[in-house]
Amino acid sequence: MKYAFVVSLAVLALTGCVTSDTTRPKQPERASDINLELGMSYLREGKLAEAKEKIDKAVELNPKSAKAHAYAGLLYLQLGEEAKGDAHFERALSLDPKNPEIQNNYATLLCQRKRFDRGEKLAVEAASNPLYKTQHVGFVNAGNCARGAGRLKEAEGYYRRALTVQPKFAPALYAMADLELTQSNYMSARAFFERYLATGRIDPGILWIGVRIERGLGNAVGARSYGKRLQNEYPTSAEAKQFTESERNTG
Repeated sequence: MKYAFVVSLAVLALTGCVTSDTTRPKQPERASDINLELGMSYLREGKLAEAKEKIDKAVELNPKSAKAHAYAGLLYLQLGEEAKGDAHFERALSLDPKNPEIQNNYATLLCQRKRFDRGEKLAVEAASNPLYKTQHVGFVNAGNCARGAGRLKEAEGYYRRALTVQPKFAPALYAMADLELTQSNYMSARAFFERYLATGRIDPGILWIGVRIERGLGNAVGARSYGKRLQNEYPTSAEAKQFTESERNTG
């Protein structure tokens, strides 16, 4: 399963001008925001050392900023320092317990580390917040957590709720196609697969799902068509290799 977890790195809505002096502005809170904005930019660019310097400074200047602690948590988890990352996220939640962005981001990272129960709970809380602009993202992440824990019915319920909110949300359509395929519900899997294709997003994973769906339906021609696309469009992908090997084994 290609879990489509989503972590937000949205640009902060900061007011005022960013100056080159990030160490001595008039107000510590403002200085913290400036450092945090710079740290987030570095984090998006993968410059972890620079991001750490700025985000650490943001936390130091304003230790009561939930936003700063949340991004410190994300940073330290990326650095492999799980205890520090968890501590910062838990502090962020203690400061702003109903913030859906923080809940969803932490949920995603927890479930990636197989801490499914806590992650699912936080993702559901985020998705259930009517003020959360991307509730469908929270429901998909909750579904991925539930599926990782082996709770397939609950996962399906979350994915369907995501699609109720946003019917064309590609990660939810992908997840449902894959889930239905896993349960040998081939006609339903095909329907979700075709809805995914209609979003215009093609990758090796979805084509490999298409191959297996059509094989399950006994449509060898359709399966081979998707397989040929894999070989032609993504010749070095793991999925293309799987298709080639599977054809050899059934040939």
